[in-house]
Parts: sequence; structure tokens; C-alpha cells
Amino acid sequence: MLKSVIRSVCMVLWLAFWYAPVWIAKHYQKNDQYERMLLLCNRGMLFIAGIKLHVTGQLSEKRPLLVVSNHISYLDIILLGSQMRVRFTPKSDIAKWPVIGKICVLCDAVFIDRSPGKVSSMKEHLHNALMEKKPISLFPEATTGDGIHMIPFKSGFFSLAEGDFGEEGLTIQPVALTYTRIRKLPIDRTQWPDIAWYGDMELLSHLYHVFSLAPLEAELVFLPPIHVTAQHNRKQLAAECQGLIEGAIEEIRSRKPVVTKAISGPKDAVPLKIQQQ
Repeated sequence: MLKSVIRSVCMVLWLAFWYAPVWIAKHYQKNDQYERMLLLCNRGMLFIAGIKLHVTGQLSEKRPLLVVSNHISYLDIILLGSQMRVRFTPKSDIAKWPVIGKICVLCDAVFIDRSPGKVSSMKEHLHNALMEKKPISLFPEATTGDGIHMIPFKSGFFSLAEGDFGEEGLTIQPVALTYTRIRKLPIDRTQWPDIAWYGDMELLSHLYHVFSLAPLEAELVFLPPIHVTAQHNRKQLAAECQGLIEGAIEEIRSRKPVVTKAISGPKDAVPLKIQQQ
């Protein structure tokens, strides 16, 4: 497919173009330039992939901030990264992957090991990262889902709420994301394997196929932040965040199909009424 080939080549060239300037900005601690370049790079990737993103709400200004969202595809990283400067939390073995591992390091990822014996040390690792006042993005499902149903949130890392974050305390912000249209038509249940990346799907062939589907449309909803108090426990927080995200996605999917204009950020967003659970 010619469209997929062109998009693939453009994506490689785009990433190659940004690698050196982003590395220089990070190496010399030019934080403002570094963060702006990462945002621009992600927005360029959205354009190359043919994804129109509709955004509601905005990232909380509270710090330290933990951003939690559902996980459908590797595309989620680009969607989130195009709207906010956060540190993502890929699995530790991704650090050894060729190319992708180096890109994760360049983007200041916080690698985590989710094995049961490592949760305590990883919690301390994340706590230290949060204390640096940069938002951390976490996918509590711990893997990607099929796009139709969410996997129950694992509560292990929500125990971060029990840590000492000083007078400011920890703020957790749920974020809902979903893909809504392929070639301007609503996605039906049979098409989710074309978008969602899960199970034993091969990455490059799936990405190549995704590039042939454009234009795609997606929605990103920044939900009201939760200020963690002593009354919260990890299981309650996990359930509350999952309920809010599921409610937002259900509302998006229940809308009647309308012609909408894609927007570039929270400033132009159309308000979304959220039914808190």
C-alpha cells in the first residue's frame, strides 16, 4: 500500500530529524526547549499518522501529579505526548529494545518492573520521580486491551498515595482516551483489532496496517483530578479512576454521529459532561 509506505518513510525521517536537537537540549539541560521539542515531535507524528485528536479538559497544574489512563495501543503514547509533557513508565525490558529503547531513554522515561517482587522498589523509584515535580504517566491495566473492554486496573502502584509527598500531597488525574472513527466512519466492534494492539500482535506489521487506515479520529478527556487524602486506599483509588475513565468513554461512544472539527488542544475543547461514579 503506497499510503503506508509513504507514512512509514515520513515517520522515520521525522524521528531522525528530531533526535539530535532533542538529545542536545536534554544533555545541556535546556528544559523548556527540550519539552517544547518533544511536544512538537509528537504532534508531527500525529499528523504523519493521519490522526485527528479531539481534546476535552486540561492537565492539572498540581504537583506532584500522577496521570493514569486506559491503554489501547502504542498510539496512546503519541496522543498523550502531543498534549502534555509527562514522563512515561514503560516496562524495564523495553530499555533493551533497539531504537525504541533509545527513544524512551531520550524522552526521559521511568522504566519500571511490574513483577511482584519488584513492586516495593519500583514504588520508591516512582516516588522519587514524582518528587522531581514532573508529571508521571501510568497505565494501570499494565498492558493494552482490545479497545472494547478495559482490563481491571491493578492497584499496586496506587499505593504511592501512602507515600510522603509533603504538605502538597499527591494528585492523581484520570485521563480517558479512545479511538472513534476510521475514514470518517464510526468504528464498529469488528474493526478494533485494526486499532488496538494486544496479545501477540506483531508491532511493525500492525503499525504498517494502521498507516493504511487514515484518517483516524481519537478523543482524549482530562478528567477532574483527585487530591489524595488519608481516607483513600490503593484499591479505592484504582476503582474510582477506572470508573471515571469508563464513564467518559461510554459517554463518547453513546453520542449520535455528528460532523465535528478536529482541535489541537484543550483550549478549544468542547465541554464533556462526566457522570462521576
